[in-house]
Amino acid sequence: MEKPKHKKQPKTISPARGKLTVIAGPMFAGKTTKLLTLFSVLSNLDFSILVFKAEAGKNGGMGHTRSHDERPLPVIYIGMDEPEKILQYAYPDHDRKAGRKGIQKVIIDNVNFFPKDAFIKVVQTLLSSNIDVYVNGLIYNFRKEEYGATKALMAMADECIEQYSICVRCGGKAAHTERIAGGTEVSIGTTGKTTAKYIAVCSSCHRIYTG
Repeated sequence: MEKPKHKKQPKTISPARGKLTVIAGPMFAGKTTKLLTLFSVLSNLDFSILVFKAEAGKNGGMGHTRSHDERPLPVIYIGMDEPEKILQYAYPDHDRKAGRKGIQKVIIDNVNFFPKDAFIKVVQTLLSSNIDVYVNGLIYNFRKEEYGATKALMAMADECIEQYSICVRCGGKAAHTERIAGGTEVSIGTTGKTTAKYIAVCSSCHRIYTG
């Protein structure tokens, strides 16, 4: 008896997807400096790039974010409550023209300021359009609590770069940021009237600021 022939199933081709790179750690760990290097390299390779910064005290407009060694990075400011505005820049005129036909790379600084779930949706939208996304953020706030979407994005990332600083009290590896002056509100912007001061510390040396 002749064996029944099995039809070959057509191969399914997965849609192109961008790659997610997450740079995480405390303040003074060189996260923004890493973004500056990425921006310089990608620009020299002639990729089409947009750079954004989440800002608690400023909403909209062009400007520069600076690393702690005062190197500037040109950015578009995005208010912390409106991460969806990133998509308005990535898809001009709402024509969904992105990926290899438009914006190829998106760099976002200070992502911990954004609401977790809303920002993850923005990242997923960019990635699904074959846009590579590079983000930088604090993992913990000054109270040692998970801060924004950074930790969740680390679990999603194609590449995760966790950076550390040096504890100012014991000289050990610092994974936390301690607030030493300013208010007790979690998100304090860098451009408003209220400012806060921080140091990098290890988990053992960390103290929670109470005002």
